[in-house]
Amino acid sequence: MSMIPSAANRTATSRATRSRPRRHGDVLGDADRRALERSGWRTFLSYRENHERGWDGTLLSVTPVWVAEAERADRAVSARAGAVQTSAPTIDEAWARLRMLADDADRQAARRAARQRLHRQPRAA
Repeated sequence: MSMIPSAANRTATSRATRSRPRRHGDVLGDADRRALERSGWRTFLSYRENHERGWDGTLLSVTPVWVAEAERADRAVSARAGAVQTSAPTIDEAWARLRMLADDADRQAARRAARQRLHRQPRAA
């Protein structure tokens, strides 16, 4: 008797595990942040408040500011793409802005690398 389950049993087992609720809770985090991390960026989020005060020192308003940062996780790519940072009044907006900046940094790094490869090619005489 074989210890390896048949293909039919494996398929049924994988379906059963997908229908079972997650044991470690709901998926947390923003989709933009997860996309950044999957594409090789290390992400950071911090919070601060901008306090606006009157001349007499009374607090007029408090503005929330979420600062999202990303840097390349591997050193070889970080020399090309570096790090990006942005701020926004909400977490979702901060991650969306950061993802756009990171995508732009990746495109610029790819263009620079293509130009460098073009200049390195020997010219035909």
